[in-house]
Amino acid sequence: MTGEPARTRAVFTAAVDQATAGYRLPLAELVPAAARAGFPVLEMPAFALATYRQEHGHHGLVRFLDRHQVRIGQVSCGTGIPADLTVPAARWPQATARWRETCRLAASVGSGRVSVFVPRAAADAGRVADRLGQLAALAADYELEVSIEMHAPALLPQGAHLVRRAAAPNIGLLVDVAALALAGLDPARYIAAQPEGAVGWVHLADLPHLPAPGKGRPPRVLPGAGCLALAQALTALRDVGYAGPVAVEVPRDEPYAQDTAAHLTRAATALTGGALASFFTPGGVR
Repeated sequence: MTGEPARTRAVFTAAVDQATAGYRLPLAELVPAAARAGFPVLEMPAFALATYRQEHGHHGLVRFLDRHQVRIGQVSCGTGIPADLTVPAARWPQATARWRETCRLAASVGSGRVSVFVPRAAADAGRVADRLGQLAALAADYELEVSIEMHAPALLPQGAHLVRRAAAPNIGLLVDVAALALAGLDPARYIAAQPEGAVGWVHLADLPHLPAPGKGRPPRVLPGAGCLALAQALTALRDVGYAGPVAVEVPRDEPYAQDTAAHLTRAATALTGGALASFFTPGGVR
């Protein structure tokens, strides 16, 4: 159960991560389905945008997004190069070159944000912070913000420290509410402990139950269909000054059925039509 939302003005925009519709679902299918469902903002992997642009040209990509009135709120890079801040030193020049390409792509479609991640503990945290600063500086050339996501549960408490150490004004934490709960953290308390303005992007999902020792990780479910106190987490986000998109991220397994539009409508309704609706601006804010 999510509980009753606190009385507050609606501040968030309903968004969806492509994984919710299907990570390999073609952009040509995803965008119109998301638009019909009521998602004005998408989080897209760079490869999906690049593939569509290669097939239809840059202007074709931009016109396609405009026609469906969908904005790319964040471009993510998937695993490996260029987004992994812990790759071996020999691969870092390749990572920075690919990062610049990704930043150029993000800027060309009007996105304001790109994401990086730390998937594993690094022997030299200073090097990771330095690399984060380097990528943030390259992103700033394109007027982009950077979200950093700590993948490994044990690393989650280190995210804010890395942001401070990188000392770049365009870096924010990617807060994944379900990941916090899976790591044994209280999402609302974790968020409330962050400095004002520290959060840059949000993933929202629910869990059917909290993980039990030796029982594996429970699957993610749509917001409101599980046990997490999502209203409290959203209140904490508001209180630390976050007022951007909140993206549903409930990965969908292949093969994908033919009900993508209905599936995304259910995901949008979980934010804007249920117990969490008072947190979301009707129709979204682009």
